[in-house]
Amino acid sequence: MLTYWTLFGGGDGVVMSSIIDKFNQERPLGDGVGIRRQRVPWDQYYDRLFTALTGDAAPDMAIMHGSLLRRFSDVLVNPMQHLDAGLEDQYLASHSDMVTINGEAQALPMDFHPAGIYYNKTIFEEAGLDPESPPSNWEEFKAAGDAIVSETDNHAWVPTPYQDGVGSYRAWSSWVKQAGGELFNDDYSEPLFNNEVGREMTQTFYDMTGDWGWAEQTSEENWGNRVFQNGNLGMVTNGTWYVNVMRELDDFEWGFFKPYVAPGHEQNAAWADGHTVILPQSADRNDRKTRLAAEAANWITTQNPEWGTEAGHLPAGREINESGALEEAEIYDKTLSKFLEMAEAEEYFFHPQWPQGDPNDESNWSWLVDVWAHNSEPDEAIQGAEQTINNAIGN
Repeated sequence: MLTYWTLFGGGDGVVMSSIIDKFNQERPLGDGVGIRRQRVPWDQYYDRLFTALTGDAAPDMAIMHGSLLRRFSDVLVNPMQHLDAGLEDQYLASHSDMVTINGEAQALPMDFHPAGIYYNKTIFEEAGLDPESPPSNWEEFKAAGDAIVSETDNHAWVPTPYQDGVGSYRAWSSWVKQAGGELFNDDYSEPLFNNEVGREMTQTFYDMTGDWGWAEQTSEENWGNRVFQNGNLGMVTNGTWYVNVMRELDDFEWGFFKPYVAPGHEQNAAWADGHTVILPQSADRNDRKTRLAAEAANWITTQNPEWGTEAGHLPAGREINESGALEEAEIYDKTLSKFLEMAEAEEYFFHPQWPQGDPNDESNWSWLVDVWAHNSEPDEAIQGAEQTINNAIGN
């Protein structure tokens, strides 16, 4: 029996559970090979996984975000050593790049889960906007936000429904890149965002809850999620996973558009991270079991189109993408087709893959929430952020 840790809850948790049930019913690696899945809640997952990785007590397989692979490359097995086909033979090149650190695969890629903008069509109509023609540039986005505020009693936009730092970074970093700014150097060992573009985007966040009155000056957890689901927020940036939340809202007329609406837009760019399946090193696991773990991870990541059609993510498996299954999904026209177009145009950039430190630690990005809530002035906040990130990555 192979042990497998996951962190998925909600809609994608249900899908992952069904995938493992299918594996255990069909036994694609033989009657004696099954998977014992253990789900650890998101807020506890990485603390427990990191402890297990460093204490030689890790499972045979585990989910890890692509952004953490560089940090833990010393304790991971290269799965390609145990598979017969090459990485790029089985996975899309963009996903293969995510798991390749210093020329070596650190995991098998499972998906991309980039961010875009979800919007309320009813509010668009109320504001005098065309609900079938969402903003496609900064001028249209600014006009839409202003119209929502002036013509309705609703809020315009928030960078994250959760009022969290990491979520704010998704929107802010996408805009910095779209306007031609830099975030980090090539090996993620140095922050570069304290520049003219970075400061301009930070000031824009500040103005939205200041002079423009687009949303409340609040750091209240889940504020944006609450008001969006209550029908009092026009637009919100969030990832692929949010589609399952939207599908469960009865009578909620919603749409989705690409996030290329930065002020000073020069190029299309959208934040993305991805789920991967790692094989932690283990002195107690023999070569046969390690090969079986690699083959099971390969099956999970290449044979299950429902990870896209039902969970809403962009599957990494080449066969899945070429099968036509995604095009038949209920959510294809609404979200998947746009996410796929962005992938095919190579418009995604990775969440920082720091050599040390945790890029998903809220304390690294809470300065963006402070700017949004007007607890900090923009210049002061970005100066402090540069020092915070340098400390996090050991500079």
